[in-house]
Amino acid sequence: MQEMKVLIAIPHIFDPKRGSLYSSNNESKRKSKERALYRATIENINRHNKEAWIHIARKDDAQIVTKRFQTNDNLEVNIQLFTAEGRSLSNLLPDNDRLKIFDCKNIESINIPDHASRRLLEQAENYDILGYMEDDIIIEDSEFFDKIRFLSDILPVNYAVLPHRCEWIENKGEVILSGDPVGGRNDLFWDTGEQIEVNWGKQKKRIYRATNPHSGCFFISRKQAIITREFWERRQWKAPYMLSGPLEQAASGRLIEMMKIMKPIPEDYRFLKVRHCDELWKRHEFIDD
Repeated sequence: MQEMKVLIAIPHIFDPKRGSLYSSNNESKRKSKERALYRATIENINRHNKEAWIHIARKDDAQIVTKRFQTNDNLEVNIQLFTAEGRSLSNLLPDNDRLKIFDCKNIESINIPDHASRRLLEQAENYDILGYMEDDIIIEDSEFFDKIRFLSDILPVNYAVLPHRCEWIENKGEVILSGDPVGGRNDLFWDTGEQIEVNWGKQKKRIYRATNPHSGCFFISRKQAIITREFWERRQWKAPYMLSGPLEQAASGRLIEMMKIMKPIPEDYRFLKVRHCDELWKRHEFIDD
């Protein structure tokens, strides 16, 4: 199988301000943001590229060593991090050939997410899959990119399938962060209730038109990225609307006018799951029904 080239663009700002509740502006979040950034960059690169290591005994002297080898996954994952010196934790990251860091020193922090997703789309011709992702997401599904390619092959080009973003809760399990409001939102043009069933191996999975389209990320094919880029070039990269904030605007806001944003139904959330390296669930009460 031909190698699949993936590019992921990540915006990153850490600029503490007194009294701020946002993770990117909160000094008390420094350690957790350091760890999340490492996982979103270095750990995602190491998890999903074909290079790996194996623990073996050498033939000549039986000494136990850890040897580099390559998996059968024909996958090349590259990450571009868009940040700004003095407003960043990127200096703590180790060097990696598949990670490139861009200094956005002349761009205001609030505009860096938009800049990152724009620069991603401008490179569409060079990659098979293009992803935009916030700086605290790790892709845990080992077949994630195979599934994205599969879905882009079988669905119409204007269907973009996004993952569910989840957090881990000690002694409880996982919580899906992007749940839909009870009863839906008839005032939103994309809240159509549409569902599609797809076969993944011997399993049937259902995807639906999500009322809450935001997942902190998107992953689309080259063809979809070119369509999206051409749409925004006609707009001169200016949006006539603003979603709840710059991160959401740069993610689902990039796609929502020209793509049908779909997600696995909650019962199938492990299909295409990504993990959010934070604890937003602590803000809300737990109920059983």
